[in-house]
Amino acid sequence: MDRRVISLIAIIAATTPPAYSKEALPWIELHARCVDDARCRFRGDTLNVELELRNTGSESVTLPLEYIRSRGPSVKVKDNASGKLASLHSGMAAAALRDQMQELRAGQSLRIGFPIKPQELTRFALRPMDVTLQFSVNLTPGAHGADAQRVQAQLKVVDAEPAE
Repeated sequence: MDRRVISLIAIIAATTPPAYSKEALPWIELHARCVDDARCRFRGDTLNVELELRNTGSESVTLPLEYIRSRGPSVKVKDNASGKLASLHSGMAAAALRDQMQELRAGQSLRIGFPIKPQELTRFALRPMDVTLQFSVNLTPGAHGADAQRVQAQLKVVDAEPAE
């Protein structure tokens, strides 16, 4: 084979996102919960959220778990009173982690702590606080649009009741 063809094949292979089992991905679910307060009441402090990526299927799935953990979710904040929508900044992760696949066995979960600073909520949301946090994780990093396999979860955050 011509060296140029071999080089071209090597470049294409290096830039093509890894293959994922599309059949298994519907079994992956994303769940979100507030760690400090099950009712997700905003008290003006950091809101500690835990995301759980869970394999509810009967077979193992191979995913770039360290990439997903490092990058974290995409997050949109919707002010329920005004309807305004804003995106929070997503984390960065080393591109090399996309290729480091790990097995998520049936029934197994990956938990990701995700703190949200108070100014990320108060900079645009009306008071009293009444927002919906929309979390999204791309299970196929590097894939975009219709090729991306995403899981989503939501949390409603409201102001804490005033102290009596």
